[in-house]
Amino acid sequence: MYWGMVLFALIGLAVSAFLTYLSSTPPSSCPIGGFSVFPCDEVIWSKYSHFYGVSVAFLGLGWFVVAGGLLLLARQHERVLRGLVVWSLIGAAGVAGFVYTEIFLIGTVCLLCTLAHISGLVILALSIISVYSRSS
Repeated sequence: MYWGMVLFALIGLAVSAFLTYLSSTPPSSCPIGGFSVFPCDEVIWSKYSHFYGVSVAFLGLGWFVVAGGLLLLARQHERVLRGLVVWSLIGAAGVAGFVYTEIFLIGTVCLLCTLAHISGLVILALSIISVYSRSS
């Protein structure tokens, strides 16, 4: 399970880094863009794409950096997995808020954002399973 969490942390890190890059380029730069039912540009460039002036994509990137750090620490200190569960629950709350915003306020879903969301939720699930399997 550890390597699965590492894999999804790397996927989420890469996608979030790419989304952070896209959020700093002209609005028509997303490769999925207008060619999809789910145009990323509408989400990346919406008025909801920044939280107190910080790109939501950059916040996601930061979340995956911290999750990766916790995973590195958990390799040597098993109790850090509980911290990863808490961090992942915080991330899941952010995902819930962002998905609500995408669906109900923006009216579209960014597939790249969804890939990052799924990566974070998989880390949450695997970290809970890891903690539970070690305590039983």
